[in-house]
Amino acid sequence: MARAQKDRRTPNGGNTRQPRSGTSSARPQSPRTSNAGRTTNTSRAQRAGQAPRAARRQDAGAVREPGRAAPKRRSSGTRPPHEPPAPPRRFAPRVGEPRRRLWWMAAACVAILALLVGQLVRIQGLDTMALAQRALEERLRTVTLPAERGSILAADGTVLAESVDRYRIVADPVNVAGYRGEDGEIAGARGAAEALAPVLETTPETLLPMLEREGRYSVLARGVTSQVWDAVRELGVVGITSEKYQVRSYPAGAVAGNMVGYYNQEGTPLAGLEIAYDELLTGTDGTQQYERAQNGQLIPLGDSNTQPPVDGASIQTTIDPNIQLYAQQQAAATVREHRAEWATVIVNEVKSGRILAAAEAPYLDPNNPAASPDADLSSRIFEASVEPGSTAKIVTAAALLEEDLVTPLTEYDVADRWEAPNGERFRDSSDHPEERLTFAGIMMDSSNTGTLQAGQQLTTQQRYDYLRAFGFGQPSGIGFPGETAGILHTPEEWDGRTAYAVMFGQGMTATSLQNANAMTTLVGDGVHRDLRLVDSEVAPDGTTTSLPRDEGTRVVGQDTVEEMRKILEGVVEEGTGRSARIPGYRVGGKTGTAQAPSETGGYDGYTATFIGAAPIDDPEIVVSVIVQRPQKNFYGGQAAAPLFQQVMAYSLRSLGISPSEGEPDIYPREGRSASQETDAEEPGGTGTENQGGDGAGAGDTEEPGNTTSTDSTGGGGQ
Repeated sequence: MARAQKDRRTPNGGNTRQPRSGTSSARPQSPRTSNAGRTTNTSRAQRAGQAPRAARRQDAGAVREPGRAAPKRRSSGTRPPHEPPAPPRRFAPRVGEPRRRLWWMAAACVAILALLVGQLVRIQGLDTMALAQRALEERLRTVTLPAERGSILAADGTVLAESVDRYRIVADPVNVAGYRGEDGEIAGARGAAEALAPVLETTPETLLPMLEREGRYSVLARGVTSQVWDAVRELGVVGITSEKYQVRSYPAGAVAGNMVGYYNQEGTPLAGLEIAYDELLTGTDGTQQYERAQNGQLIPLGDSNTQPPVDGASIQTTIDPNIQLYAQQQAAATVREHRAEWATVIVNEVKSGRILAAAEAPYLDPNNPAASPDADLSSRIFEASVEPGSTAKIVTAAALLEEDLVTPLTEYDVADRWEAPNGERFRDSSDHPEERLTFAGIMMDSSNTGTLQAGQQLTTQQRYDYLRAFGFGQPSGIGFPGETAGILHTPEEWDGRTAYAVMFGQGMTATSLQNANAMTTLVGDGVHRDLRLVDSEVAPDGTTTSLPRDEGTRVVGQDTVEEMRKILEGVVEEGTGRSARIPGYRVGGKTGTAQAPSETGGYDGYTATFIGAAPIDDPEIVVSVIVQRPQKNFYGGQAAAPLFQQVMAYSLRSLGISPSEGEPDIYPREGRSASQETDAEEPGGTGTENQGGDGAGAGDTEEPGNTTSTDSTGGGGQ
């Protein structure tokens, strides 16, 4: 049975075809018959154009889906030894469809072409202006054209402050990398650094990192002059450009440095006239737009637009540079000689009010403000307020004369002690016997007790009003930044002692400028006007506009002015101001010595002052001096008067003012005999309650008293 089944199998192990349906039986065929039948069938299949069944099975396997395993064959046992092994199955490649592939390629090409055509239509037809503008903006570069700041000039045109051009040397590292040396070979950043270093006064090692850094902007040097930039440009290093800007320069150095002011490193004015007139000096910056190529260079015929800058105006001050320099030098010498903390000197014309010098020591060099301590960076002339001391007695004297309460010859018995009606006690600088003095003599000796005896006739409101009218307790009108108005409280704020102390310059403070203005008012025409520091404005085109002077306010009449001139001349000729005398010129002035307040309370030194005018018979010049805390010879007549004399003498000669022709004309110092009565019609009176005495004698060594003393002491003589 098994053999029969085996015989019915084909040589390759497959089963022979079963009889057709309906056949009752099927006899096994002999091998020959079977082979013949297979041969016959094969031939028929070949004739019909079909591959043999085995080949069809191979073809079916060739197109089997990838990844699907081939069906397992049923094994029929051991292959007959005479049957050859089946040939290896080969997978025939799938035949493509060229027509469909060509269709898809054509469709893709049409889509791409349509997209390109659409973009072309949009660019050329619809968005032309917008895209062109965007491209232009990418090529345009806008730079600021700085306006030139106006200059600050002295009265004779000497430049005290000006703006000068400086350059930043800028590198584009991308372009510098393509730099070629003299031999035409690529030298790059290393070669550029070696070429630039000698001109910029540095080393290649310093420049190389700047030339190799990332980005397209690297600053190589700042503050370069135009000469250096020209030398850099001649090297022809690609990618090297410059940016022009301005810096402030002070050609006169420290001359009027504290008054002029200075700039910081960021280009901001920090002091002096630089701040006060900043808006006028500052111009309006312009702009420039230009097209640049990819390498950063200017396109010569490209689009450009320039808005030119508007330069600032200049100011011409009233400062005489020669007098200013001399005053500074002498102030510095006085500080050294008397071991003082500082000193200030004001020189001004009487008739015009023009300030010719505003000197101080120590002084500032605006070119190097970092070299000065913070205390020396501002101007003490405008910002330092001290007790004026006996220089304020000129206001008390003028008020008494103007109100017809005294005459220059009114006599007083002046002792070294005096008690006010309210019980406050005051004293002179030194003990002295009672002496009969004229009112002019009281001013000569700078007697505190004598001044108070006469001054008590003024009401407290009158004392305050006259001090205000002469300029104390209010700004000068110059508008200097940081200027102090000093301290002058209202009568309602005065205590019992201050009501008297203000009459000899204590219990109040003032600046050197206020002292000068008071003297100018008094010896001029009796009209108070603001002093002037700036004379005119100069437009960029050179047009000059003079600044008007205020009309002023009359304080005292001409009679009072004439009387005060003679009184002040007597102070210099026979009183405390003898050190201020100038050969050939008639000089009038007033000394002052006040206690200097301490920052921790109380007093810790003295303030020496002197203000005066010359020629006193027809005043042209006023000089005001303050010497703060001199350690040697601290009296006003010893420390301040000599400095006044030096500066006044130089100013008179420098301005070509002729010497005085007449002899000094002064009032007598001493009155009649103490036992002789004063004319009853003469104002003032010398009743026993007004008995007084001598101040400081000749006055060369007057000494201030203590304004906070006990009952036995009082305000000091100045």
